Amino acid sequence: MCEEDGPKSTISFAMVIAGSIISIISISNNVLLFISLIRNNRCFKCYFHFILALCFFDIIISVCYMPVILVDSLKDWTKWIELARAWWPFFVYGLAMTHVCMTTACYILIAVAYERYLITVRSYMLKQFQKRRSWWCFACLAIGVLTKGGMLMELDVFPNEDPTCKNTVMEYYVDVTEITKSNWYGSIYKFWFRNIVTVFLPFFLLLLINLGIVLELRSQMKHAFGNRSRRRFSLRMQSRTNVRQATATMLFICVIYLISNVVNVFITAWEFVDLDSLTNRFLEEYMLSADLSSVLVVTACALRLPIYMLCNPELRKAVKKSFTHKSEHQQKMHQTFSLIAKILV
Repeated sequence: MCEEDGPKSTISFAMVIAGSIISIISISNNVLLFISLIRNNRCFKCYFHFILALCFFDIIISVCYMPVILVDSLKDWTKWIELARAWWPFFVYGLAMTHVCMTTACYILIAVAYERYLITVRSYMLKQFQKRRSWWCFACLAIGVLTKGGMLMELDVFPNEDPTCKNTVMEYYVDVTEITKSNWYGSIYKFWFRNIVTVFLPFFLLLLINLGIVLELRSQMKHAFGNRSRRRFSLRMQSRTNVRQATATMLFICVIYLISNVVNVFITAWEFVDLDSLTNRFLEEYMLSADLSSVLVVTACALRLPIYMLCNPELRKAVKKSFTHKSEHQQKMHQTFSLIAKILV
């Protein structure tokens, strides 16, 4: 008799629905920001270049959330065979694409923070780094493909050998392939290399870079306050303004990233220490943490635009300018058509 997997818990399903709603908001926010940046004349001449690339990958992550995560839950809940058959061929490719984009976006975020650090410390390396923004974006994509692209070889859809499973949602199932059973791939590459490069390294790199920014800003503030020139007051006010803007942006970015990845970092660390207890004693909690981690990722994508609008005057101005130009263009078009109508009449 075909044994079907039970549907996910109500909590898990609620998180998936919430994640789907948030992913729609994320798509809207990032498409809006992407259009605003691509219309800006300075897009490829400043750090907007990194933000544009980040928007692009955030859009892909958010778009893939529903077919990869939501449809998986719906087919288990509804036992809809047509939905399951549409989901099986897409799942492996959609999951791999999502993870490649997540890793790429993570390293682009690190590149944005590192450029800010170079600006803060007035490094001689800044100009060279800024000239190679496109190269750094491709490098981030290469890291994503190198670390997560292998998922296309690790997972596959297999037909269920039980004849009673035919014409049910268990007709096929997703499982790991033979390549994951090898020591060099399954243990060294998939477990050690991938987890270190995509989970632990970005987490602590971003933390250290932002900590460096804060310490440097504090040092500059003390130096400015100790300067007794005639411009002491203006320097003090300028320093305070710069500190508020840079620190607020840094804190929001860092906090959002930490919150969206803290569950993943914790579970990955647990996997390193005691994988058996997760898969045996705490399997339900393990599955819930995976759903929660996915929701937190799309939430971070959705919150980027509000953070930029709140903390970054340049990006706020770019978005508003895009809308203003659109409004002015529509007004000119309306005036033109009104004038044509008057002439004809």
